[in-house]
Amino acid sequence: MNLRGIGDEERAELCDEWDALISNNAAGGIMQTYAWSRFKQRQGLNLLHLGLFENNKLTGGVIFYCIPQNFGTGILVAPEGPILPWGDQQITAAGLKLIMDAAAEYARNHGLVAMRVEPRLAPPQNRVFREFGRAPYDLIPKETLQIDLSASEEVLLQRMKSKGRYNIRVAERHGVSVEESAQPEAVYKFYPLVKEASLRDGFALEPLAFFEHLSEELVPRGQASFLFAKHENDIIGSLLLVTCGERATYLYGGISNQKRQLMGGYALQWEAIKAAKRKGCCIYDFYGYDSHQSPRNEYARFSQFKSRFGGEVYRLIGAQEHFFVDCLADAFIKIVNSSVAQITERDAQTTLQATQEVN
Repeated sequence: MNLRGIGDEERAELCDEWDALISNNAAGGIMQTYAWSRFKQRQGLNLLHLGLFENNKLTGGVIFYCIPQNFGTGILVAPEGPILPWGDQQITAAGLKLIMDAAAEYARNHGLVAMRVEPRLAPPQNRVFREFGRAPYDLIPKETLQIDLSASEEVLLQRMKSKGRYNIRVAERHGVSVEESAQPEAVYKFYPLVKEASLRDGFALEPLAFFEHLSEELVPRGQASFLFAKHENDIIGSLLLVTCGERATYLYGGISNQKRQLMGGYALQWEAIKAAKRKGCCIYDFYGYDSHQSPRNEYARFSQFKSRFGGEVYRLIGAQEHFFVDCLADAFIKIVNSSVAQITERDAQTTLQATQEVN
């Protein structure tokens, strides 16, 4: 096994092979795909793509994202990565060690102090993370709600809570329809509804450019689509569905202030679940759930709504962080030197001012 960096040109050549690895690895996800990495590049992030090869065949690796910070305090982050054979401890440990060594070298050259990884692994924590500690915050939700799509549509309806089934029927009785679009331009119909919902419900929302870049990269590769709930001539709800391998994820959505009594949100989710089945997915992921509905959890306010569609709670180990000690020491020295320089400059200015006042 050997590891090497993959540049932009080679990444484009290996994109299908790389995405196939992720699709077949349950611990991977959309944020490690080629399209997502291009999306993050357009957002201004730097990339470090490392590939593991066995006899020149790509077998795993990781895509790190980073934004260098002042005084060299930036970190490398790999949401839903790295891509390793997590069931084989020996190979995984060897692969992770190669990744750590390469990440440390990159960190020394780019003013970074740590790496943070977060594969989609269920507890308990894998033993290969013995040199890591629990990160202060997660890159993806640690708890989510997932629906097993292997059952028929009739069974999926039966597994829902009665309120969920009832509200789906309310939408049907009122003539609410849902259409799916696989055109990047649909983002301009999608965004106003989500923005309206964010202002009403008080959740943070990225600017339009974020969704423009996302749709332009993911939609053409068949990894994202938009769903719209409609009543008569009005669009009353929108939803962004992303797919990676056997998992479909409800990533963003919003309901209009108008005609909320028509339960367009329930029609949207039900059609998204059915669309995921048509795409061959085995899991519908609600991306973020709080089973305790704690006021401090950003997903708490939407968890009751999500729970009405059934499903099982799925918990992950969360983000794991490893610090590069020598890089951390360098960053500390830079901070100290900068502080001393600022103090010296301030004292010099004060002395000059006092001298001028005396003269």
